[in-house]
Amino acid sequence: MNKLVTSALFKREYLKNIPESFQWQETPLQIYSLSFLRNHLNLPLPYLRNDYNFLFYIREGSFVNQIGNEVYRVEADSLIFISIGTVSALQEISPDLNGYFILIENEAMSLLFNQQELLNVFMIDPVLHLKLSESNWIDALCRLIFTELISLTSNSQTGNSLVQALLNKILYLSKKNRSVSRTQQMAIKFKQSVHQNYINEKQVSFYANELAVSANYLNRCVKTVFGKSCKEIILEVAMLNSQILLADINKSISEISYELNFDDPSYFTRIFKSFTGRTPSRYRSEAMHDLS
Repeated sequence: MNKLVTSALFKREYLKNIPESFQWQETPLQIYSLSFLRNHLNLPLPYLRNDYNFLFYIREGSFVNQIGNEVYRVEADSLIFISIGTVSALQEISPDLNGYFILIENEAMSLLFNQQELLNVFMIDPVLHLKLSESNWIDALCRLIFTELISLTSNSQTGNSLVQALLNKILYLSKKNRSVSRTQQMAIKFKQSVHQNYINEKQVSFYANELAVSANYLNRCVKTVFGKSCKEIILEVAMLNSQILLADINKSISEISYELNFDDPSYFTRIFKSFTGRTPSRYRSEAMHDLS
């Protein structure tokens, strides 16, 4: 199965022309300026599933990021949170992009914060727009975090406390701007479970039983929040992950189909085309051309 992309692999495979003198951070919490990433990212990035949570704070400029099947153009004075295992692809960045990129490994997140609370407010809409006063506060704290974590005498406890304060502030601002209803909570839990179980569990009944609700009720919740049926979400997640697998040219379309637990490769091809508008073979050839 397609493995999660580690921060080390991301640095090695998707950044270019890094100065030899540049010092990478090797801690569970890392922060980099977006101006640095702007100059060294090898865009567009393919679909990736990262083994860490990451947070973009956009102070100036903009970028275009695809998360799942949705494309987001994120403008200045905004935050975007993407949790571990989410399929995403950074497509474009503006030449004036500035701000910070914070990488939080899961072990650090579990120690610092209740990740589920952030997921509840960011899974429906991963972008949080900030007022100027809020953005100024976030910018000042990110500067402190950056200064602390790149220091040769960095103190991990201080860095952890600063990031914890940042996450608490983000959650406060998120809850102030958008509350999460019972219907939304149910839809979010369903989607999280799909990301964990999509290979072996493609029946709505499995997820309804797991959440202790009827399939009809679950479908209503998911349709209300995401505008799609449960079955569409399940297949969509499988198709997104299949696009990562298609980057491995050593695997045939049939092998990928079986790896995703589709018994019939021709059915897999039909589903893939219905979601992407292209056959798996055509998608692979176009993706390889774009990356060449």
